[in-house]
Amino acid sequence: MRNLFACLIAAIAFTGTAAADTLDVLRANTLILHEQSDRSYTMLVGQGSRMEQVNSAGVWAAGFWSMDAEKGFCWTARGAATLCIPMPMDKQVGDTWEIRGPVGQLVWTAEIREGRADLRALSAGNSGQ
Repeated sequence: MRNLFACLIAAIAFTGTAAADTLDVLRANTLILHEQSDRSYTMLVGQGSRMEQVNSAGVWAAGFWSMDAEKGFCWTARGAATLCIPMPMDKQVGDTWEIRGPVGQLVWTAEIREGRADLRALSAGNSGQ
């Protein structure tokens, strides 16, 4: 029983470290969500719970993010409804993954791109994506 408990504590500690590492990667780089309709959202995850994003139409918005154990990475920008996506804890710069809706349809392809995007340039129409 003592060994089982020790293994459980180690697994929880490792999971927490992985989540912190993934958040560190997001804080130092850019998260891009590509929709199937060729629209995209370029997001910068900041310290604390702050974030900002620019969509492919050049509309900038500030907001807040959080990690939820059940829902994943969640954010609210410009007073809109909170959105949540699964956030695999093993993703690094250059990785992409698919985000599917409740009935299995592909909703977004997520990408972690190296560096911090220039959201001012994106919102001015200089996509650079």
